[in-house]
Amino acid sequence: MRLLRDRRPETLVTLVAAVSVLLLAVGVVAYRVATAPGDRVPAGTSIAGVEVGGLTADEAERAVLAGAPDPPGTMRIALDGEPGFPLEVPVEELGPRPRARLAVREAMERRSLFDRVLAEVGLPRGREVSLRYRVTGARAQRIVADVAGRVDAAARPAEVGVGGGRVVVTPSRRGRAVDRAALSRRIAGLADRVEVPVEVVEPEVTDAEAEAARARAARMVARKVRVRGAGREAVVPRAVLLSALRFPSADGAIGVELDPDTIAAAVVPAFEGVLREPVSASFAVSGDRVSVVPSRDGRRLDAATLADRIERRGGAAAVRVAIDRLPPERSTDDANRMRIRELVSEFSTPYACCQPRVQNIKRAAQILDGTIIPAGAQFSLNEAMGERTRARGFVAAPQINAGKLEDAVGGGVSQMATTVFNAAFFAGLRIVTHMPHEFWITRYPAGREATVSWGGPEMIVENDWPAAILLKVSATDTGVTVRMYSSKLGRRVTTETIGDPVAGTAFRVEYTRKVWAGDALKRDERFTWSYKAPPAE
Repeated sequence: MRLLRDRRPETLVTLVAAVSVLLLAVGVVAYRVATAPGDRVPAGTSIAGVEVGGLTADEAERAVLAGAPDPPGTMRIALDGEPGFPLEVPVEELGPRPRARLAVREAMERRSLFDRVLAEVGLPRGREVSLRYRVTGARAQRIVADVAGRVDAAARPAEVGVGGGRVVVTPSRRGRAVDRAALSRRIAGLADRVEVPVEVVEPEVTDAEAEAARARAARMVARKVRVRGAGREAVVPRAVLLSALRFPSADGAIGVELDPDTIAAAVVPAFEGVLREPVSASFAVSGDRVSVVPSRDGRRLDAATLADRIERRGGAAAVRVAIDRLPPERSTDDANRMRIRELVSEFSTPYACCQPRVQNIKRAAQILDGTIIPAGAQFSLNEAMGERTRARGFVAAPQINAGKLEDAVGGGVSQMATTVFNAAFFAGLRIVTHMPHEFWITRYPAGREATVSWGGPEMIVENDWPAAILLKVSATDTGVTVRMYSSKLGRRVTTETIGDPVAGTAFRVEYTRKVWAGDALKRDERFTWSYKAPPAE
């Protein structure tokens, strides 16, 4: 007993020393683990069955790419109870690529201190990291689109219409749609079996909303309606009201309204004489003087307002007609402000009767007669007459082209150009552009004439006086006259021709124009033109 008592201190010392050594060893290991660089995959780690423990990230990635198993050979895309399913899709069609780098990053994530200590002392716990794949987006989307094309069914909104002389409802129907985003994610997982995620699509318009609209419409057309006003009355029968019903839908709601045109067709005949088109102010010419013929307002049925009144009539059997005032394009005041009061110039040119060109001149006169050139505006003769075509009443007749006479539709209207030019010349208007003929035609003043053709040359003048100009154009069998009416405003024009024109020869001519506005000289101009000799007959 004494011996045992003597050894207890030694045993205790030995035990304490052993524990101290063990704690020191653990501390050293823990320190080494805590301070060890994380540039290698922890021991005992594998990715998709490939051992990568102790490898660097790059080495582990290469090992996975070289040794990873191929994904499943066939993917079954299933939808229980749906004809044509499951679909079998070869995985290779998706172009799968292993996401090795992502798996290695996951494998190198810092583990618990306990696991790292075990690995340091040679007792690592194994860890398996799964390997995911990336599929080719375009290929996957084609498969998704194919599945959606087989499965998707649009919802049918409830509708309201007219049938059999009454307002009826067509019930709604739910639809369905593949959740394309979810299916794409499932396909990317490359599982052997993929369930198609399907969502219910609710109709935009419910049966309840349609039934409420039907009830509103039925009340609206329950009986005929009388439209009264201006001493007249029109009856809109129930059948017409039914045919006028419209049911516009938006944002899940159905509207109920009446088509204004259908209502107007039933009402307008009873108001004939009350409704009328507006009449613009015009100008009456008597000798050298002009008077304004007053305008007249029009009246038209305001069909939209009338339809709205019928819609909101409640139980009333009659509604008041809606008539709008329709102003004319040109009022009497507008016409008076134009200051078209008296003759300010006129010019006539003759021609031989009954040639085709005369028909063209008469047609041009019809088009131009009554034209108004506002103050400050330019007047293009080509634009005013328009293109000369057979459809517009013009015929083929001789015209000068490159020094020769040849037939063309509208030939002869250059005589109208000359006549208008001279009327504008003596009205003191600004000559913007004009071109005389190549050789002199003796029925025109030498130099003071113009030719036009569609596409050019042009004849353009500008009314730079503070009053509009009214053109009155008349063409008989033997000549054409253009008169211009405005306010004289003190205008006075003089001209002088310099040189003696000789028919049948080439010559140069000059002429002048002075334009006065009262005592002020507005223009002092000189024009020149060189004629060629006419072609030999």
